[in-house]
Amino acid sequence: MLKNFFGNNSEATPVSVDMDKQRRYEALVRAWHKDLYRYAYWLCKDPHIAEDLVQETCLRAWRSLDSLADDNAAKAC
Repeated sequence: MLKNFFGNNSEATPVSVDMDKQRRYEALVRAWHKDLYRYAYWLCKDPHIAEDLVQETCLRAWRSLDSLADDNAAKAC
């Protein structure tokens, strides 16, 4: 079972793709986290709910990051 979990060298490519995805994601989160939190807090006036909203937003961003063609389009101006 561990052999199937770790795979072989031919499966190393998805790991590098995911790592690139993770770096893109982390850069986007660093860039927009404060604005997201400020907006979420403005909406609900509760710091705990605002944190939950930001976390859910970040999770959705992670799930759909592959379809984002231009990182600059992550926030509408």
